[in-house]
Amino acid sequence: MDAARLVAEAERAMRRNPQPEDVIAEAWQAYELTEAVGRLLAPEGGNRAEWSGGTGNGAGARDGGRTEWDGGGPDECGGTTEWGAGADHGRPVVRAGPGPVVSAGTAPLRALRLTAVRDPAGTLRALRVLLGEIGQALVALVCTAEDETAYWIRVEALDAVDEAKDRVRVLTLVNFV
Repeated sequence: MDAARLVAEAERAMRRNPQPEDVIAEAWQAYELTEAVGRLLAPEGGNRAEWSGGTGNGAGARDGGRTEWDGGGPDECGGTTEWGAGADHGRPVVRAGPGPVVSAGTAPLRALRLTAVRDPAGTLRALRVLLGEIGQALVALVCTAEDETAYWIRVEALDAVDEAKDRVRVLTLVNFV
């Protein structure tokens, strides 16, 4: 599926008055989608793992930019999740194109359905706007966290969104400047 359609799905989900757990799920969905778009837009001849690994800090740096699948295990909700090689961040590592279906809550990751980026400039613009909206929602959630666990879950999601925004910025510079 084209990246622009997947971003539009996320925008619709954010317009439905999402609950805190929905905003957090959308943050991770957007993060994974940004990584998948980055892999498809990475310069030919460059190190694609480097481009999917992000800016070198934060959530994406922990997985080393790896995109292989190396088995599965039970997730916190009792389902089964495929974990990427070397992933220590408790989130699945996905790659663009066909792959195992991984659940984030009840919805499969949008990034797994990504097959093409037909309008790179438009997609990056839409991702930047989406990530900004999710970031604003997360800031409000961080400020209203009821306990320390909720606070840190929200901060981690905000960190992932910030890293994804950085990645969109870099992709825009590399592809259009």
